[in-house]
Amino acid sequence: MSGGVSDGALSEAAGLAGPGGSSRKAAADGSSRSSESAPSLALRAATEADLDAIWAIESAVFGAEAWSRDLMRDELNADLRCYLVLVDEAGAIVGYGGLLAVGTEGDIQTIALSPETRGAGQGRRLMNALLDAADERGVNEVFLEVRADNPVARTLYASLGFEEIGIRPRYYQPEGVDAVVNKLQMENRR
Repeated sequence: MSGGVSDGALSEAAGLAGPGGSSRKAAADGSSRSSESAPSLALRAATEADLDAIWAIESAVFGAEAWSRDLMRDELNADLRCYLVLVDEAGAIVGYGGLLAVGTEGDIQTIALSPETRGAGQGRRLMNALLDAADERGVNEVFLEVRADNPVARTLYASLGFEEIGIRPRYYQPEGVDAVVNKLQMENRR
């Protein structure tokens, strides 16, 4: 998917496969900072009513590589998708992620967090919720792509049990950054 995260404890951008094989970057927060100082955040299923808030994060995080608003709407309404949002105490959306599940295979479509949410383990929490959704749908293996220049996201994915299985050279444009393809056998989930 699209995405970027950067603050001392976070990555710049992690790439994940998107709909129809298009690439997205994921903004994943792999930090282990205590959540005691973080506000109470809740996860819930995303709906089309969340589109404006999701797209605001999408465009802020991913800039020129952001999915279009129409594509994001299509994703939220598409069959075989599970989109989740992370909401703060006031009900404002501060993160989102999506899963495509087809038969026994899943693909993390995207994950992104607003800047104020980063650094408190919420990316890991959102990833785990997407993996739980994959498990509930009978998925045996989950794929994702991550930018090669995103060590924080790569470390997060490895800590969840993903294995790097290949490279797609110069996949992310216009920068020409390689995509690292990852696969998780659900029985190896950590």
